[in-house]
Amino acid sequence: MYVLVSFLGRTPRNEDGYRQTTYRLPDGTREQAAYLGYCLQRWQRPDRLVILGTAGSMWDHLFERDVDLAGQEEEKRLELGDWVDRQAVTQEHLDALTPLLAASLGCEIELRIIPEALKENEQVALLQILDQATEGATHLSIDVTHAYRHLPMIALTAALYLRAARPELAIEGLWYGAYRPETATAEVCDLSGLLNITAWIEALQRHDWLGDYGAVAELIKADHATVAENLRQAAFCESIHQGQRARGLLKKARNNLHEHPLSGPGALFQPLLEERMKWVDGNYLYERQRTQALNALRQDDYLRASLYGFEAFITKLAQERGFVGRQNEQAERETAKEWFETEKPASYTQYQLLRKTRNALAHGDKAKSDRVQQALASPQRLRALLEECFTVLLPEQTP
Repeated sequence: MYVLVSFLGRTPRNEDGYRQTTYRLPDGTREQAAYLGYCLQRWQRPDRLVILGTAGSMWDHLFERDVDLAGQEEEKRLELGDWVDRQAVTQEHLDALTPLLAASLGCEIELRIIPEALKENEQVALLQILDQATEGATHLSIDVTHAYRHLPMIALTAALYLRAARPELAIEGLWYGAYRPETATAEVCDLSGLLNITAWIEALQRHDWLGDYGAVAELIKADHATVAENLRQAAFCESIHQGQRARGLLKKARNNLHEHPLSGPGALFQPLLEERMKWVDGNYLYERQRTQALNALRQDDYLRASLYGFEAFITKLAQERGFVGRQNEQAERETAKEWFETEKPASYTQYQLLRKTRNALAHGDKAKSDRVQQALASPQRLRALLEECFTVLLPEQTP
């Protein structure tokens, strides 16, 4: 089901009615109207048209010049005009005339009174109204042309909310009639590119939170299929702690992006994406593993935090022992670890705590340390123990 949601405001009115504008639609056609929603309805033919407005919106116009109602329900329509003048239209007034409009336009019609949405509770209420009014939709467009100046921001938020709540819902357009004084016409523009930008923000946030490149891969797969597949495979390798394989795949992806840069919103975010891949250049491996450990701890994922944290510390040891560029090789890592366990520097206590915590969490066995066993009794104690270990063992390094 395709649903078109249109906000209804209030344009200036004189003895001839509400002020009209010539709208230039994306298909090249022009229509003169006081309300763009009807132009979009005739052009797009939605299954349901949802019109949202406040108690003072120009509801009476919906039943006047832009539609032919052949004099039907004239008394109710005149009464509605009086309530519009008082800016006191109620839901009951609209419900009484909705069937008339549905019959005239040939689609489902829903007219809803909405709050001004200047306060948070009103904004939440508006999003709930939009959620209810678009129930069952598979495709959605939103027209913000006549909305109060702040409502387009809320409409964008609503689109993001609906996309998150219903991943299967396709947002077809965010329509706005931009008036051009030099031509005395309004160009109907699709602002849904904003959703593409937010999709990139969400994809990078997902990567920062979970270490998953999958959402980024989904955004670029149409134009950069090879890069997308490399990113997916790299994410898989990182999830199973195969850092060396992940590094090779990410190097390929980065080299490909240098030769064939991203376009559109991707061009804006490519530098940020490459920043997150810089750990493949050897010296950054420790920082990458350290970040994974800290992210896992922030998510209360204590097993992954201990695994990543321990591996990050061994990487740091290997670098300090002179194995830069080979700090992910098993033999060099074992050599560095054996040296540390033999020398027992000042940080050896935290090393033992982290190692025993990792083993207890990975194998589900009773910890071979009273302090670790006590920490396993509560999330607060376990977090405090890991934070202590990370503070001592995993200092931030500058390139």
